[in-house]
Amino acid sequence: MSAASSSLGGPAVVQVRERGQFTIPAETRHQMGIKDGDVFYLTWLGETLIATRKRLVAPEIAAAIESLMGEEKVTLEDLLAGLEKQREIYVREKYGLET
Repeated sequence: MSAASSSLGGPAVVQVRERGQFTIPAETRHQMGIKDGDVFYLTWLGETLIATRKRLVAPEIAAAIESLMGEEKVTLEDLLAGLEKQREIYVREKYGLET
């Protein structure tokens, strides 16, 4: 089974430890591509606990911005200058202040 597979696995029996932790079996981690540090949302429905992997989007957003900057030939300095200009416009329009 690959990480993109929609097949069901398990069931697996795990035991909750003293600090509320349990171990996801190694085979399940391997089949689902779960790595150390992955983050999950926990949701419960009655007696059922559902763990859904939280996809961290900040690295994806950073990569997309970097790609666009490269395509448009925009440097970090250009980006920061543009943000500063937009901040000045916002402050002027919102608060009537000149920066």
